[in-house]
Amino acid sequence: MKTLWRFFFFPTAALCLGTGWHLVHPSGLWSFQKKAPADGFARVTWSEAAAKVASGEWLLIDARVEEEYAAAHIPGAVSLPSHSFPEMITFFSEEQSRDKTAVIYCDTAECDRSVELARRLQKEAGWTDLRILDGGMLGWKRSRR
Repeated sequence: MKTLWRFFFFPTAALCLGTGWHLVHPSGLWSFQKKAPADGFARVTWSEAAAKVASGEWLLIDARVEEEYAAAHIPGAVSLPSHSFPEMITFFSEEQSRDKTAVIYCDTAECDRSVELARRLQKEAGWTDLRILDGGMLGWKRSRR
């Protein structure tokens, strides 16, 4: 009986301690801290960005192709497709203040064109404060409901 008790007690105690650790540790399984995205660009929700975009403090950039932008876009956004030529990136950067925070979006959270454009603006034009609109165009539509 004593051996059977030890057989069940130690694994159960280890499981409880491990679960407890994950519940309270900042990097644990159920952590409530925002994880830094792997691409290095901060995410911002539309509710966080709306007022700053409306006031002109932040610049909103649509990374989708011209046809998608023409069909529908977030009001106040400027079109700069992620596949733009280097000269277009340079020209755009000269026209806009690089001191502004740029919020870039594409279709959805899974769309990587916004990250691609952010990398290009950072590398080719020297922009420093670049953020990705969490959820993209779809996230913006959902936030308006």
